[in-house]
Amino acid sequence: MQVLSSRCNMEHLTPAAEAGMARLGVCFANTDASPVVLRTLRMQTPFRQTPAKRRIPRTDLPVENAEQIAVLLQKQWRLYHVTPLYRFSYTMLKKYSNELSVFIATEKKKKGMAVEVGIELASKAKFSMLAGLRATESDPEAVFIQITTKTWVQQAADEKVVWSGWLCCVDGDLGFLESLPVEFTCLPLLFANGPETVTAMVGEWLQKTFDCYVSAFPISSENLSWMAAMWANCFSDSVHRVMELEWSVPPVQLTISLSIHPEDAKELWDSIHTDEDEITIEEVQLFMSSLHSHFYRHFGVRLAATRLVKVSTAVASAHCDGKLKLFTRKHLDHVLPFLTELAFHQMQYQPRLCRSMD
Repeated sequence: MQVLSSRCNMEHLTPAAEAGMARLGVCFANTDASPVVLRTLRMQTPFRQTPAKRRIPRTDLPVENAEQIAVLLQKQWRLYHVTPLYRFSYTMLKKYSNELSVFIATEKKKKGMAVEVGIELASKAKFSMLAGLRATESDPEAVFIQITTKTWVQQAADEKVVWSGWLCCVDGDLGFLESLPVEFTCLPLLFANGPETVTAMVGEWLQKTFDCYVSAFPISSENLSWMAAMWANCFSDSVHRVMELEWSVPPVQLTISLSIHPEDAKELWDSIHTDEDEITIEEVQLFMSSLHSHFYRHFGVRLAATRLVKVSTAVASAHCDGKLKLFTRKHLDHVLPFLTELAFHQMQYQPRLCRSMD
């Protein structure tokens, strides 16, 4: 194996980054209360509680809506978890568009949001389907939401997208989906891009309209390790994006980053991984321990005492606070099924993810 090319970079975290790593996330209470940022003392899920093995996706999705999917790429999304929607209907998307537009306008007026000179604050929401963004016939079709406002400049209206988001379920738990009453639609993943104030309003509207629960979706260090291993050998022939991993050092508020050439990462993974159909937890642990050993040999730092907070590959980048960026349509089948699995795990085994404050 070639010597891994690496880069060590330590720097103090900004206050915003520190808060983002410490918090569980924004919880949308099914009331008129504002979203509350909660903190958790819950320990990270140990490896022994994660699945012993995971199958490798063979979905190759999607193919027929390349233009729509392109909108999802290269954006910084914030992940949220959504419980099943009650009485959601794909035939009523136009009605939902009008209702959300009215709700946002009402909330802005109620909360007295600032009005800038020359800007029309009337927001327009639009719901549409992301056809084909699913792995099986049991998965509900994905839904895209876009919110725009009109800016008046020299008596001409310029429409601007201020928020976008999408709900999806890719390769969802078949047993869970089949056990749901027909009145429920399961779209457990919400991706949001835009101001948190708008995300909060959209989340509150979803809860009020579909009697669901929306909560932040942090990603544990262990699941980030799975992502690094599963995506190590997935890279485009035209774009060789460097694999980057970032760890935090809690006692001194530092970050440590490691950059690896994609071909080196692939060679390391190929030397460990054996089965073409599944990945085992032992392989993930060996992959990460190999990187730890490499780093210790070069810099004398034991990464086992730190916490993995970010993974970036040619496929996607993911942060422990729930931030995600998708880089390529080619490997969506390696990202979305895994995130869907994590969402189903939260739904079934952690029903009370957060609570509202009075």
